[in-house]
Amino acid sequence: MKKQLFITVLITLLVSVWYLSVRAAEPIRIGSIHPLSGRVAFAGVPCKKTLDMMADDLNKTGGINGRPIEIIHYDTEGKEDVTVRAFNRLILKDNVTAIIGPLESWTAMAVIPIIEKHQIPTIMDASGSMIVNPVRKWVFKTATSDELVVTKVLSYIKSKGIERIAIISSQDPYGEGGYKSILAQAPDYKIKLVFDERFGGDETDLTPLLNKIKKTDAQAVISWSTKRTPNVVAINYRQVGLDLPLYLGHAALGPDFLKGTEKHGEGVLTASGKFVGAPGLPDSDPQKKVILDYIAAYKKKYGEETNQFAAGAFDAFNILVAAIKKAGDDKSKLRDAIEQTRGYIGAYGIFNYSPHDHAGLSKESVVMYKVIGGEWKVIE
Repeated sequence: MKKQLFITVLITLLVSVWYLSVRAAEPIRIGSIHPLSGRVAFAGVPCKKTLDMMADDLNKTGGINGRPIEIIHYDTEGKEDVTVRAFNRLILKDNVTAIIGPLESWTAMAVIPIIEKHQIPTIMDASGSMIVNPVRKWVFKTATSDELVVTKVLSYIKSKGIERIAIISSQDPYGEGGYKSILAQAPDYKIKLVFDERFGGDETDLTPLLNKIKKTDAQAVISWSTKRTPNVVAINYRQVGLDLPLYLGHAALGPDFLKGTEKHGEGVLTASGKFVGAPGLPDSDPQKKVILDYIAAYKKKYGEETNQFAAGAFDAFNILVAAIKKAGDDKSKLRDAIEQTRGYIGAYGIFNYSPHDHAGLSKESVVMYKVIGGEWKVIE
């Protein structure tokens, strides 16, 4: 009888050890959903490459408690319906622990009901404030919010003695977020809106709209849009002879805008995180080393430059990995650990999430940029 009991206990122990060893080697699956084709692929492809690079580096050091990270990628194609199908697949078929992305504000808004329904921790690298305002329990984000960018732009405009502005914005979640932020904050700076008109967001010619602004007494123009329209606005702006200061939403910040507009982009202004201007930051800035090290690692691995959009994926991965190390892959505990992120120094800023703030950044993370000599330069 004792022998039989001993054998039973031994078998149980062996099975337990086997299970734990298998469990230890089982990958932690992370979903990644970004625009890998279409007009926004220039931003989404570096996100994918960044996540692959970081997962490879982590796995070379043993992963997380002996478990490798497996990144499962899907392409949003920049379309809401495609993104919805991909999210459902990640959750229901691929059984991911968490999701990073999407990058586009319009696709991000489309999947929030799915995230909340299935209670899957998600860190988006889109910028729209409406993604986390109001706070959604399972949704976080890394990219600089339009609210913070608008605060910086309006304070800069006010410092230049400008009191009257014209606004044009696209009719999509990105344009809507910037538009609402401008309307809400302009009175605080005693700035008057003398022109306010929306456009679709896929236009190739906006000269009729810009010609209307010429008939107003505006002292500056703010155009808030994404996709290709920042380029269209900048080119048409010069073509119609507008010489007022032109401020664009932070989606324009990057080399693609410079290549697409060439001489027409000269003098255009925006505000955003410190990523693009990192080389010029003082050495005392804690973000400088983080950003430059990431840029160098990406260049070494892929032989090409990364961009500010991929910096959002970089931050999301680091925040998520730190939370998994703390809480494991239990979704509820992982969500709580993400929300408890404090003092993480990232490429976009210093993150401090809380139950009341799932964006995590402060106005100190934003600087002003201007196109000078065909390059984006930090001016404040």
